[in-house]
Amino acid sequence: MEAKLLQREKLSPLVDALLEEHEVIAPASDLAYGQIRSGAELHLSDDKPTQSLKGFFFPPREVLFESRRTEDGLQLVPASSSDAPRVIVAARPCDVASLPVLDKLFGWDYQDSSYFQQRQRTVIISLACDPPPKDCFCVSLGGSPAGIEGSDLLLTPLRDAYHVLIITKRGKALVEKYTQFFEESDEQHNQERARLEDEWRAQVTKEVDADRLREALDFDSPQWESLTQQCVDCAVCTFLCPTCHCFDIQDEGDPAHAIRVRLWDSCARQDFTEMAAHQPRPTHFSRYRQRLMHKFKYYPENFGRVLCVGCGRCIQYCPAGVDITKALERAVE
Repeated sequence: MEAKLLQREKLSPLVDALLEEHEVIAPASDLAYGQIRSGAELHLSDDKPTQSLKGFFFPPREVLFESRRTEDGLQLVPASSSDAPRVIVAARPCDVASLPVLDKLFGWDYQDSSYFQQRQRTVIISLACDPPPKDCFCVSLGGSPAGIEGSDLLLTPLRDAYHVLIITKRGKALVEKYTQFFEESDEQHNQERARLEDEWRAQVTKEVDADRLREALDFDSPQWESLTQQCVDCAVCTFLCPTCHCFDIQDEGDPAHAIRVRLWDSCARQDFTEMAAHQPRPTHFSRYRQRLMHKFKYYPENFGRVLCVGCGRCIQYCPAGVDITKALERAVE
């Protein structure tokens, strides 16, 4: 792949140039990615934002359409959405790698037009993790602190500049349009990037054996009842997860004017799948079992890959201290 260099002091001016024609999303704080108005608002830290990129493609609350009752009958009005070009800057590789995973789901038996409209209008510039956070386990799932999956351009911090790996045609077109910000890379810089990636990969020590899990996870295992007794059903693991995608559909309003909305939901919640006559998952362990079986057995059987990118947020922010890598180990003992 072709590579360029971007001097560190040119990153903020590049963002300012992008803002002239694009909506720009970037780390805006330690908490979240957000829309920024200038390069000076770009917030770079050692860790990834608490929230993932998921909400910019699959919003927590999304109006699907509205209905109005008129003299001529019921009128359905599609929800409006922006098709302006958008660039995401300094996204972490694990967050970007989640998008091809979600593509499979939202393009499965039905093409989700809202989701893919957001995908098509967005160019993604990712930023390698230097250093990788301690709770990550991306390497064991085929990722990397400097992974390229889902990215159009990858920035890798070197001593004096960012190494810019051009991954897709859209990434190449962006570099060519803003060529004044980029320089040619040479073999020395390319080798430094490769060496740094090897070092960062070696620092990721948490792991899960996805191939083994697909075969070994057993719905009837006696381990399920004991391995997650401390779970408090807060659902933070699912809402922060880049790949969890459960949702609910609700109608709001009245017969004269109503909207239909799609809302994030979670298999960790007590009322998830509850029916009038019965709750098929009444316990902590049955709900947590569903989450792990879905990610590491059901989804791979349907789509050929695990529903996890190893970002580690579910470990880092769990108030009860549940570690998904250890829970999986116990589940297959």
